Amino acid sequence: MKTSIKSYANSLPVFRLEEFFDGPCVATGVFQDRNGRIKNRFVMHLLGSWQGKHGQLLEKFLFLDDLQQGSTAERKWELELRDAGHFVGKAKGSAGDILGTAQGESQGYAMHWRYTVRQPVGKKFYPLRADDWMYLLDTDHVINRTRMYYHFFYVGEVSIEIHRLENTAANRDAMLQFPELKGVQK
Repeated sequence: MKTSIKSYANSLPVFRLEEFFDGPCVATGVFQDRNGRIKNRFVMHLLGSWQGKHGQLLEKFLFLDDLQQGSTAERKWELELRDAGHFVGKAKGSAGDILGTAQGESQGYAMHWRYTVRQPVGKKFYPLRADDWMYLLDTDHVINRTRMYYHFFYVGEVSIEIHRLENTAANRDAMLQFPELKGVQK
């Protein structure tokens, strides 16, 4: 039995996409394969902006392999609020293009997206279906869990912690740069 977004309807605080993803955020995460092995670690810079019901969310990634080698990628989302609790989005970038339109809804502190991402694996690309859940802890922190499927086969899960930063010019400028970590070789 799957969880329904409606089960979060009366929970607090209320997750508003256009409020949380307005300004700079930083995130860390991992991708685990279907056996639970960490296959990828990453740091993400995010910068969101909104004009009424239309928003953009820029994501810049630093991916780390087992040998602490780093590679970068980015994705730019175009988002639209449809009505209270419903939104859609499209995205392009080297981190994998979103195929078609992402569909999302929110209730209470939970947000649920569904989309297909054209994900690079080595030199090939695979269409992975994403079942993406975000949970607002407070005004500055979100936990994100995404289960990934290739056709009907479960391939793994992404876990991300997202932290909002103070919306200053310096923080916005920093989020336009790719993340860097000490000891990472590019």
